[in-house]
Amino acid sequence: MSGGWLLRCALVGVSLIAGCGLFDIGGSRSESPVRGEWVKYEPPNAFCSDGSPYAFYVQFSESGSENLMFYFQAGGVCWDYASCTPGGGARQAANPNGLPDDYANMHDEIRVGPVAIRPNVKEFYPLLNDNPDISPMADWNKVFVPYCTGDGYAGASSVTYVDPAGVEADNEFLHVGHLNVLAMIDMLDSIFPSVDKLFVGGGSAGGVGALVNYYFIRTGLNVEGRGHLLSDSGPIYPALEPTSRSTQLYETVRDVWNLDAVIDSGLPSPDLIKDDFGAISTVLADEFPNDRFAATLYRLDYNYTLYSYERFYRVENGTITEFEFDGSLGLDENSATDRTAIYSLWWDDLELLKDLYDGRDNLGYFLPYWRQTNESHLTTIPGAEDSPLEDFIANFPNLVPELTWVGTEINTVNGVLDIRDYTEILLNDQVSLPSYFEEQSEGPFVPCTPAEDYDAEACEQAVAAN
Repeated sequence: MSGGWLLRCALVGVSLIAGCGLFDIGGSRSESPVRGEWVKYEPPNAFCSDGSPYAFYVQFSESGSENLMFYFQAGGVCWDYASCTPGGGARQAANPNGLPDDYANMHDEIRVGPVAIRPNVKEFYPLLNDNPDISPMADWNKVFVPYCTGDGYAGASSVTYVDPAGVEADNEFLHVGHLNVLAMIDMLDSIFPSVDKLFVGGGSAGGVGALVNYYFIRTGLNVEGRGHLLSDSGPIYPALEPTSRSTQLYETVRDVWNLDAVIDSGLPSPDLIKDDFGAISTVLADEFPNDRFAATLYRLDYNYTLYSYERFYRVENGTITEFEFDGSLGLDENSATDRTAIYSLWWDDLELLKDLYDGRDNLGYFLPYWRQTNESHLTTIPGAEDSPLEDFIANFPNLVPELTWVGTEINTVNGVLDIRDYTEILLNDQVSLPSYFEEQSEGPFVPCTPAEDYDAEACEQAVAAN
């Protein structure tokens, strides 16, 4: 019996989650599994934040490949009443009311005016796509990991959030994303008794989840070959340097999500990681020296950055000032001055991440500058750069290989590469793992960036126009 089961029973209140006895993991891979379609699995004793059942999806390779990929869904994080309560008014996390049925085939709705679709996740997250011109893992076995716990798949706690105004009812919230992953691994170990090549990826909160859970996936499955990780727009930055800007965020969620217990449950060098959450990247790189780990994000991301800084910093008399989290917003995403502050904080953290990754041969990064799609957040979703969004959505089910990754390109010494190209390099164990950082600035918000590019008037105009 794995230590993960003991963690689940020890850390989650039985008043909210009943039945911490032994269970039959079931779901064993049949002689003739359904191939090419999403198969839904519901691990026993795995839950969304509202206590409803958790599920994940598997698509079995049509060719019988023994390679296995994971993709952790994006979807924000939360840690207080406002952000964890639907309609609470703060930046919130995905699926607070549980997972819709058939979530892999009918994913989150995208709507522009009268045009609306609910695409298959193979369109929403093209690394899961079956077209080899779109994904280098087209014929791998695939696991889609949905998100509904508000904790970046890192939590092992149950929390009762109380309305600070004393008006609304208490919100009992299960931050059990990591525990769900452990239950998923238990089931997958039976479904896939042997794995040749492993890929673990995810975006935003899913990028965090890929990092936090990589060790548990890597050791919980029988992986015969090498492992590969791609964390998209979900960095865990170094936290101990004078220019570390995410430290207060980490300390705020630390107790709420019960992160120390997760770290102590099996991660190597737990004291090092507890001292500096950003050390998880180098710990993984050292623990698995033959595996390859990469981060990708935009230099002008304007989504993850808001979660990271808007409730911990403010601008006072032209100076960026840290303040203790009290539930309020210190930075306004619609303010030109505050947008510049957010970019400045992000670039400080990003330099620390680059320095960290440059210190290991099996750590790499792919950091393009900007694209208009999704506020420059997530490289592993399709781009909508060159066509009206209505047309893009209308044609969404028919992803075009040469357009899917538009806006992720970097002009490198090896030619123009996009995120698909970089993922293919990451998976190629015969070549060294490079890092690419786009120096060339682009887009309307260049005047809002720090140092020599900053132009207050032009930044105001860009924010007003966009």
